[in-house]
Amino acid sequence: MGEQKQLSADDILGAEDLEIKAVEVPEWKGVVHLRVFPADEGLVLSAKMNALEKEHQHEALFLLLAACLVDSTGKLLFVTEDQVKRLRSRSQKVLLRLQHIALELQGWKPDAASGKGV
Repeated sequence: MGEQKQLSADDILGAEDLEIKAVEVPEWKGVVHLRVFPADEGLVLSAKMNALEKEHQHEALFLLLAACLVDSTGKLLFVTEDQVKRLRSRSQKVLLRLQHIALELQGWKPDAASGKGV
């Protein structure tokens, strides 16, 4: 094995590490995109999810998905409270599947969406 390159601050800051993953959703007859958060956004969302009162922990699912679902260019799909509220009416089966993928993308523990494992 050869010697590995020592990364500089410029190397790190110039790296494209914010993945956008296409996920097929047959129930919706198409593809959605989930994004990896920049660290600052991920920490804020994690704090919000962890601060949810026990009776509102189910809200973490919608906070996570609203923050992760983007178009292919990374633009958020759910930007208004009404859109996020209407997301609640979609299939639990689909939303939980997307939640699992979103958590994996972030490198978060599976119980993170309950507000306990980020």
